[in-house]
Amino acid sequence: MGERQRLGVQDALWLEMDKPGNLMVVDSLFWTATPVDWDRFRDLVKERLWDRFPVFRSVVVRGEDGGWYWEEQDDADLEARYERAVLPEPGGDAELQDLISAQRVVPLDRREPLWRAVLVDGFHGGGAVLFRTHHAIADGIRMVQVTLSVFDASPDGAAVPVRPARRRETPRIPAPAPDPTDGPLSLVSQVRSGATSMASTSLQLAHSAVTNPVGAAHTALTLSGSLSGSLVGAVRSGARSARDLGSRGIPPFVTGVPGDVDTARKLVLGTRNDNTRWTGTVGARKAVAWSPPLPLDDVKAVAHDHDATVNDVLVTCVAESLRAYLQQHRAVCRSVTWDVPVNLKPFDPDLPVELGNSFALVQLELPTDIDDPVRTLEVVRRRMGRIKGGHEAAVDFGVQAAISRMSTRLYRFTIDLLANRAIGVLTNVPGPQMPLYVAGQKVEGMMGWAPLTADQVMSFTIYSYDGKVFVGIAADAGLVPEHEQIVDGFADAFRRLSQHAG
Repeated sequence: MGERQRLGVQDALWLEMDKPGNLMVVDSLFWTATPVDWDRFRDLVKERLWDRFPVFRSVVVRGEDGGWYWEEQDDADLEARYERAVLPEPGGDAELQDLISAQRVVPLDRREPLWRAVLVDGFHGGGAVLFRTHHAIADGIRMVQVTLSVFDASPDGAAVPVRPARRRETPRIPAPAPDPTDGPLSLVSQVRSGATSMASTSLQLAHSAVTNPVGAAHTALTLSGSLSGSLVGAVRSGARSARDLGSRGIPPFVTGVPGDVDTARKLVLGTRNDNTRWTGTVGARKAVAWSPPLPLDDVKAVAHDHDATVNDVLVTCVAESLRAYLQQHRAVCRSVTWDVPVNLKPFDPDLPVELGNSFALVQLELPTDIDDPVRTLEVVRRRMGRIKGGHEAAVDFGVQAAISRMSTRLYRFTIDLLANRAIGVLTNVPGPQMPLYVAGQKVEGMMGWAPLTADQVMSFTIYSYDGKVFVGIAADAGLVPEHEQIVDGFADAFRRLSQHAG
């Protein structure tokens, strides 16, 4: 056996957070319009990943001190890290999404290096690569850099110029969906079904009152408005109160506080994350979808017209797409919370051989009850401003470090407690704005999905590459039926917001 390298605090934390319904695996995808020479691709991986980064040829082992270590394997087999796949006819998006969905629940064997690559033929006549890495290896922004090292700036193999990325607000870095009537009932549907369901709803709210007091209070107020027949009025009231951060259910002295006090409220009392259609225990079936890309220049133009950032516009479209989905499924929900990764180290063009994790998860609360994308944008801009103006990222990183020093049972409980105050992870990855090539073939698009933990139901990714914005979702198939409606709704939301520009 080779040398040992102790895992960092965050790396070890993510290592032990796998659970059957949600694995700590980052799934990255890219595709080409023409077939890939896999021999040439494997040579690139060997030269630029396998030989350069020891972690890609290491396994995790327990040390005598109880800590986790990467241990290099002198006899590690690179070819064993690959899996070949040929998509069934017609070899379109649906077939590749099914393959990724099935892979999403396959754990990585800890007796081997914690990564695999699925080499796919037959995707729209070209090829695709699904690169699966355990989160213990590296965080999203470093995995983006690692992935870029496999690409070239031209078909003949010219190196990709690496420049420090401009600071961004949120850097980072499938079985058929069942019929909605077969899945768990939303809280509102349960209430309407009678006394037995009312008891079930009360138990769920009682549990939330312990784990997420703010979310439970918000849900109760949302439900009471619906049950009294005043849902339409509540939604209109929520829209009118957008200037008050769209939070009718939360007192103004809480919602109007500066970022640091708001951070304390999220940690101690919880988040505005309503129980709704997708609340429940995650299962073993996952679903993946993405939508056609949007022109990045169009997004920049809308941002300019509204005096907002590109990130503000894209996050607003997330909120609007969720609102439309919930309406289609007759579910009441006025607010959702996302975990948003924020990089804590500056972009390093000379990527060190020791990768690892250095990011925090801030919690972004989005309104889902405002029938006006411009007002939703105002809410998003203010809440993002509060996060950036405070110290939430630093505080949350300190909390993660403290959790990592707890006993396994206690930190598992604590992580679940905090994670279940969000529906999932929302990432906005600023990829390269130039065409890239792999093994001589142009890369047409890129996508990736962050891992989830506890009973989080969605990983939502916004990825910009070569002047286009790609949007994808990985969701729990049982709790989020017809998941493709969410990414379809993203483009619809952008069109609505565009109509208000000018």
